Amino acid sequence: MVSIRDVARKAGVSHQTVSNAINSPSIVSQATREKIEQAIKELGYKPNASARRLRSGRSDVVAVGIAAGENRAPSPIFDEFLHLLAAEANNDGKQIMLYPRIDEPSEIQHIQSLMEQSDVDAIVLNELEVNDGRPSWLIEHDQPFVLFGRPWNLSPEVASRIPWVDVDGYSAIKEMVSRLVAAGRRHIGYIGWSSGTGTAINRYQGWYDGLKEAGLIVDDMYDGQPIDTWAIGTIEAMRAGEAAAAELYQRHPGLDAIVCPSDNLAVGALSSISHIVKHAVIDGNPNVNMLSRPVWVTGFDDSALAHAFSFPSIRQPLTVVAKELLRMTRDMLAGAPITDEPRWHELLKPELVWRQSPYADIER
Repeated sequence: MVSIRDVARKAGVSHQTVSNAINSPSIVSQATREKIEQAIKELGYKPNASARRLRSGRSDVVAVGIAAGENRAPSPIFDEFLHLLAAEANNDGKQIMLYPRIDEPSEIQHIQSLMEQSDVDAIVLNELEVNDGRPSWLIEHDQPFVLFGRPWNLSPEVASRIPWVDVDGYSAIKEMVSRLVAAGRRHIGYIGWSSGTGTAINRYQGWYDGLKEAGLIVDDMYDGQPIDTWAIGTIEAMRAGEAAAAELYQRHPGLDAIVCPSDNLAVGALSSISHIVKHAVIDGNPNVNMLSRPVWVTGFDDSALAHAFSFPSIRQPLTVVAKELLRMTRDMLAGAPITDEPRWHELLKPELVWRQSPYADIER
């Protein structure tokens, strides 16, 4: 095994200097650190993790809650995020621990148990619920944490103390609406979440403002009907997307596009519209002319579902999210104060991935 003394000889410094560079890099000059880092890389030196943890009093473990219980909804995008976070943590010499999220009280109890046993350095929270008490509890108990999402509906005092990374879903949804309008769609519905979370409201607002900027909404009326009739809030599930799309089409037979804030809902909506079209043909429905201009469905997350069903979606920069959450974690554990600087609060731009729907009549 390569030892710290081997690294010292390779770098031309004392073994204590190598130890300082690993454990207290701020007291070693940059030029010396670079020589030591190069020696470590060439020799493949791995510091003794157990010894380092004893010295630092840290576990090198970052905990992430995952939904469990009967209300759990499959989430391809969250699974991808966890894989990327684990890979980045490994590069950073840390490990990811998963714990079950059933409800807020049991989750806080679980976190408290981890804290009492010194099993975790930091927590990654994902998506705040309405009236979420976890951030305040973690702050009160001096438990470092970072947030994937934004601190919606929290007081400015609490929100300013939370490091977060989020993706600008509002602008992405708004851009998607603009793209649909440019493609000739004029009757664009929305299937969103009824959770009341900041993310749910934010993505709905992107759809609403996109239509308004296109001049399609006047005094909250859209195509002669109240705007509320063009949007349905539901849960995150394919079957929910199916039911919502059927309801939207029943309300508005001239519907020619549906915007969804997730690929799960989009697949459900596609399935429903396909079923409606099929039976319109079989039954000789007078609205069968929709076949010449089918409903165009869009999603969010650009998961494997969007690729398989070939619909437009929005790709989140999850690799950057994982890197920045762990970078913030490192900085916090090193004692850096959380300020209002952008490095602690990052809103990332996603990418609209436009696909020509196999059901679309005109390529634009």
